[in-house]
Amino acid sequence: MADIYLLAGLTLPQGVAHESLPGTVTRFMADCWPGMSRTQMMARAKRRGLRLSFRARAPCPSGESGVFELRFNDGAGECLMLARLQRVGNRSGGKRRTRRTDVSRPPPRDA
Repeated sequence: MADIYLLAGLTLPQGVAHESLPGTVTRFMADCWPGMSRTQMMARAKRRGLRLSFRARAPCPSGESGVFELRFNDGAGECLMLARLQRVGNRSGGKRRTRRTDVSRPPPRDA
């Protein structure tokens, strides 16, 4: 399972005014909160009619935070934002999930 990315903060690139953003992107920003997962952000953007893509600016090791480019496309135009996302390990802790068939099998015998 892939690592999970959690939102630590959103910002605009230098030289871009908040007022220049489309209304749908401004409302999307208002909907975000610290700790929001990347998957939640994608779903929220889709509900608002936005296509959202993430691109890491540099490799981010697990447990660290990195800067990502967020590109929004609403069909009429595209805008860019920067997000700081924290990369955390997957929630299952790296353990394999037990399937129902595994539970019902007898334990392995010693040879």
